[in-house]
Amino acid sequence: MIEEIKKELESKIKELERKNQLRSLEMIEWIKWLLTKLEVKEEVKQEPIKVELKEEVEEKKPATPKKKIVFKKK
Repeated sequence: MIEEIKKELESKIKELERKNQLRSLEMIEWIKWLLTKLEVKEEVKQEPIKVELKEEVEEKKPATPKKKIVFKKK
């Protein structure tokens, strides 16, 4: 189907090239742009990234008790 569309567009370009008008030149550029959009682009397959996580458990030192703040009364 796409090949048929490409052939039709290319034949239209040839037909428009015979005419020497500004509008036909604009149409040729537009058709060429459409042809570039019709080209099948290779899809890039993304491979899943594997990440290995190693958990290291560090022994925490017992927390020092916090000093209580005491305000002196005058």
